[in-house]
Amino acid sequence: MLLTPHTLVGVAIASTVPEISIAVPVSFVMHFMGDLVPHWDFYTYTTKEQRISGWRPIAVMADLAIGIAVGMFFTLYALWVLKNPYLAVNIFLSGIASVLPDALTGPSLYMDKVPFPFKWIHAIQSRLQFPASLPWGMVTQVIVAVFCLGLILGSLTL
Repeated sequence: MLLTPHTLVGVAIASTVPEISIAVPVSFVMHFMGDLVPHWDFYTYTTKEQRISGWRPIAVMADLAIGIAVGMFFTLYALWVLKNPYLAVNIFLSGIASVLPDALTGPSLYMDKVPFPFKWIHAIQSRLQFPASLPWGMVTQVIVAVFCLGLILGSLTL
């Protein structure tokens, strides 16, 4: 799954689960559940050579930037508009937790082997990935993103 839908899942969890000690671990675990959703990403059905050249690395950086922007937008909204620093911290930490597995294992896509501390996360993610071809692999992510936006907008009210 792309990073932006994962981020939206984390923000949605933080928006609906007020306790940080619950929202952050649930956001981390939901990353793996999100990988079970049939999805397309920039590395679906690619070789290592395709991953490290051409448009894919640029697209990954763009997706990362959009994910960060989404997380920061809702964090700052909670802080400045809702004037709720606790919610802002919850959103910030849950957003990070929701993409952390990819952040830890992503660099291994460009290496010959996975670094030791992240082998267990990589093994779990490899088993749970459910790749799908375009356009269906994007449709599922749009559905997840729209559902999460609905939860977020419904729970972050003045």
